[in-house]
Amino acid sequence: MLKALSLMGQLGYGYNRDSFIKAMNEGVDFIGVDAGSIDSGPYFLGSGNMKANYDATRSDLEFPLISAIAKNIPFIIGSAGYAGSDEHLSKFMEIVEDIAKDNGLHFKVAIIHSELDRDTVLNLLRRGKIKNYEGNPTLTEKEINNSTHIVAQIGVERFIEALEKGADLVVGGRATDASIYAAYPLLKGCDPALVWHMAKIIECGALCAKPASPSDALLGWIDYDAFYLKPPNEFRKCTADSAMAHTLYENANPFVIKEPDGTLFLEDARYEQFDERTVKVYGAKWKERRKPTFKIEGAKHSGFRTIAIMGVRNPYMITVLDDILNDVRQQAENRFGKGFVLNFRQYGKNGVLGSMEFDSNLHEIGLIVDVVADERAFAHKVCSVVKSTLQHYDYRGRIATGANVAFPYSPAEIDVGEVYEFSMYHIVEENLNNYFRLEEIEF
Repeated sequence: MLKALSLMGQLGYGYNRDSFIKAMNEGVDFIGVDAGSIDSGPYFLGSGNMKANYDATRSDLEFPLISAIAKNIPFIIGSAGYAGSDEHLSKFMEIVEDIAKDNGLHFKVAIIHSELDRDTVLNLLRRGKIKNYEGNPTLTEKEINNSTHIVAQIGVERFIEALEKGADLVVGGRATDASIYAAYPLLKGCDPALVWHMAKIIECGALCAKPASPSDALLGWIDYDAFYLKPPNEFRKCTADSAMAHTLYENANPFVIKEPDGTLFLEDARYEQFDERTVKVYGAKWKERRKPTFKIEGAKHSGFRTIAIMGVRNPYMITVLDDILNDVRQQAENRFGKGFVLNFRQYGKNGVLGSMEFDSNLHEIGLIVDVVADERAFAHKVCSVVKSTLQHYDYRGRIATGANVAFPYSPAEIDVGEVYEFSMYHIVEENLNNYFRLEEIEF
């Protein structure tokens, strides 16, 4: 039997120390944790900034790392620094170095770099190795050259290599979540179907438990014919339904999970309640990919953003609001010409579901004026003028001479800062493992 501990859903969001200690006292073979994502959009990849700052990341990492080293248990981290670029890895390793220095720790670290240089990606594009993904536009050389950072998602191969080299701590760049947890069991010869299925579920910590929480730990162990899931926190439990539901999480197809190294098929998967707090899972099938494929992500700088938030509750104004916004947009374009992008977001009227909205019960709207421009001052100026135009717009049916909208903040114009957008979200049909540089450090 091999036992894995998922520390939490994402490093830096807070973890349950008592759960961790209880799991460690029971005995585990390795610890894993995901440290990043693209769920929060392209800003962090483009800017190189960490989402969880130094203090938050160190707070979650320090005690578990000290404990793992004391017990000689491998600790595996993926998407370090949040987006996994070399800049993120450098900032993350500053935290690791400070923890080592302040606690007198001695251990080996393997760092897996997943950032790709532009020339490499350009070469892949010219050779026809980059394909569209999820309806994204065809990648162009211009988008590649405009990208500030480009990363590829690491599969399991480099994680296994790092463990084979004796790393106590593996710090991976951008990685698939499941690869973090699949590497050690695969190295030890566990059944790949069980490994990948378990890895898929435990990567978010106790989010697959009831009550769910990404800030709590989860234990997973593999036997010869099944794997088992149980939260160390006695307040939570894993059920057949909760495990099955999380298997579907973030998948376009509920029965197919694709990884760089292969595909997991779930048509025959079975979920059984083993005891009150433990679920038993088995039956999935794994098919190794003949040639690995990798998802690449890139982000580019696209300007500076200023927003204004306001509420609209006048029923007459709401009735004609689309016409008002179209006219205000035209006025802004006539006055300022080009060099900015203006969007209006109407929360309360198709603000979330857009054209798929089904609820017509409408009485108030939260309106966001969103301006992006090449220069910060210009974005602020356009937003200020658009906000003022809406504030005093004389629409059909208007009775009052006062303001049309309510502002929750003063000043109403909020400078959000730099804006990044995805320039790449594509599939590379070539083995990139040789591009993932493995760096070894010893403290």
